[in-house]
Amino acid sequence: MLNRLIAQDSEHSIISWLQTVAIEEIVGLDVSRYGDDRFYRISDKLLRNRDYIEENLYQREKDLFSLEDSIFLYDLTNTYFEGVCAKNPKAQYNGNQKEKRTDCPQVVVALVLDGDGFIRRHRIFNGKPTIIFDRGMVSDDNLKLLNKYDNLKYILMCRPNEDQFLHQDFHNQQFSLLEGRDRKPKVEIFLKEVDDAVYLLCKSEGRKAKETAMRNKAEERLEAELTNLSNQIQKGRENNPVNIEQRIGKFKERHSKVARYYKIKYQHREFSYMVPGDIGIAKRFSNSLKKLKDKADKNEISFPALTKKLTEFNQKYTSDYLKINIHLKKPTLTWAIIDEIQDKGKKLDGNYLLKTNRKGLKQAEIWNLYVMLTRIENAFRDLKSYLGLRPNYHQKEQRDSIEHTLRQKGDHSRWATIRRLVSTHNYSTIQLPTTKGTVINVRKAGVPEAVHIDVYNKLGINYKNLPIKKNLA
Repeated sequence: MLNRLIAQDSEHSIISWLQTVAIEEIVGLDVSRYGDDRFYRISDKLLRNRDYIEENLYQREKDLFSLEDSIFLYDLTNTYFEGVCAKNPKAQYNGNQKEKRTDCPQVVVALVLDGDGFIRRHRIFNGKPTIIFDRGMVSDDNLKLLNKYDNLKYILMCRPNEDQFLHQDFHNQQFSLLEGRDRKPKVEIFLKEVDDAVYLLCKSEGRKAKETAMRNKAEERLEAELTNLSNQIQKGRENNPVNIEQRIGKFKERHSKVARYYKIKYQHREFSYMVPGDIGIAKRFSNSLKKLKDKADKNEISFPALTKKLTEFNQKYTSDYLKINIHLKKPTLTWAIIDEIQDKGKKLDGNYLLKTNRKGLKQAEIWNLYVMLTRIENAFRDLKSYLGLRPNYHQKEQRDSIEHTLRQKGDHSRWATIRRLVSTHNYSTIQLPTTKGTVINVRKAGVPEAVHIDVYNKLGINYKNLPIKKNLA
């Protein structure tokens, strides 16, 4: 646990880490007795008692902080492994990886928090809890599962396009300003009940600015890719119309949010010729034209190469070349924005829709409950950064599970700040040579500064009586 809080090493690296810190003096450990597999075996032992540990840890937190089982937040994240993980069947390769490490297998980590930000186990509780879902968790299967429990209440963000039947309400209804956000971006809300559900229509200035920036960036990236493809076409590096259309399709898929209001058209090059019936041309020239036409029809020659070849024919068979009619049109890739569709999308920037089956809540209460999800985002951020959730060092399924359990239960605050403050208070070795040639080594802590004392007092650490270790060399 100390290593996870301080250094975030793998179990294999803990031995070497112990030799660089003062854990041996403070805790009273003999590092020389430990082997590489010791901490793996401890992890396996903890896993066998996982349910007992989790339950008692939460009950302890519940007693200390008077927690209530009324609001629950749920979200997913992932962590990847640097290795093949042949002994962990849960680790799978997935293209949807936030760190773009599609070369590494990954597992999905589910996290459930209560309304105060404390981590809980994943289960269905008695009573009438409220489950709060982010948009990424709202699927038809999850909604069906929620509806199976009559006493289960939920608040969720509707999926894209699910709010289409309320578009007119977003434009025409009288929204009220959400109070208590004097220095924060303005949020306007409107409550509407439809059948057995309550919908909260929200307009956020902060979200609008973010979505507008994302839209502009997506447009820039789409047009940059289209411009690059157009240049390749003009230079003859991309000649096959099937490949070109496939690439355009991938662009649309990659930038689907903005591609829907782009009109993209590719016109393949055109080449044909006609020899008047009463005019004869050199047989060699005629055969060369036929071969060139055949290559062009099979897309075996690029437009620049085709143009160059015709120029050579003109110089070599000038008189015959002037007798024939040649139709030549270069390939073009064009795109344009459909203003009507784009404007419609811009008007919806910053708008989102919340849905709940709790009819007794006021509109401000629904919004405040939903934004509690920022707490779970902070929890994931702490797990991934301060507690080293990513990457994962374990290759076996059972050890992977206990690592997540320990990390989730080991931190409920900004540990990085505390770690940074106390990192400058160190143990030092003082060497005292004697007249007999023996050297006395004294390992003791330095004198703490005010910032260290403040942290120690808050944590209840007796910094005045830290262990001192002596030995003769």
